[in-house]
Amino acid sequence: MSFFDSSYTPGIPIVIGGLIVAFIAFSLFKGVIKLLLFLAAAVSAIIAWIFLQKNGFTFLSFVTNNPQPWMVQACSWGAAIFIFAIFFHGMSWFSQLFSWRRGGASAGGILTTALMCLLLFWVAMVGVSYYSDVSLISHYHDRASSQATPEQIPRVSRLSKALHESPFTSWLAGLNPMDDPAQAKLACIVAYGCSLDEAGLTQFYRTCLENSGIPQPSRFLDLFRDKGLRTLVEEGRFVTLLENERLTTFLQRLNTQEILEKMQLQ
Repeated sequence: MSFFDSSYTPGIPIVIGGLIVAFIAFSLFKGVIKLLLFLAAAVSAIIAWIFLQKNGFTFLSFVTNNPQPWMVQACSWGAAIFIFAIFFHGMSWFSQLFSWRRGGASAGGILTTALMCLLLFWVAMVGVSYYSDVSLISHYHDRASSQATPEQIPRVSRLSKALHESPFTSWLAGLNPMDDPAQAKLACIVAYGCSLDEAGLTQFYRTCLENSGIPQPSRFLDLFRDKGLRTLVEEGRFVTLLENERLTTFLQRLNTQEILEKMQLQ
């Protein structure tokens, strides 16, 4: 069984259905949604700031051969302010755009709303992707604990995979500053290994990990036997496990991250 067991990819029906649902929701709940949009403006601006803080030098390298830290800061803050401004301007057009009054809608309002919806969808994809990673970690922990084949990969994980593979949404997935496939897969492996006893984790290591191509694969055993990590798994603190510094350090060894990104978990 591959890491994901769903081959479904959303297409035009999903996109059209989402637009219809969004239109109906916007029309019926304008007041509530305007408040939510204000919150989304702040969240979107923060996510964009984090993304450019992390990847700013990479983007600037296409523009200049000597990117400077101040350039990264300028891009980060500029993008955050721009995104917040889109939402702020969009909210001023919101009621008119969906009220169908004469002259209520305009090209500027439609464009702003389109950008606003795109940003909201991006924020939703970030949330779905992150929740998918946490759900998968829990899934593999449950699988190891029960010593039985799980019923199915979590639905949110199948949805996240479909969004990442769809030609309509894959480009947005690539802009997710929190997406780290290698660390997510490593967290799943750790959750599985830390749920086994000594004999079980040794067998798991020899069967699935020893010949995986990971540099110094015995490092997996160190993770499985780490008391702190085992406590996180036992207590179900999978968010903390996903962000754990030990996993980040593990990935920094040679080409470990590249191998894990391509690895298919069973």
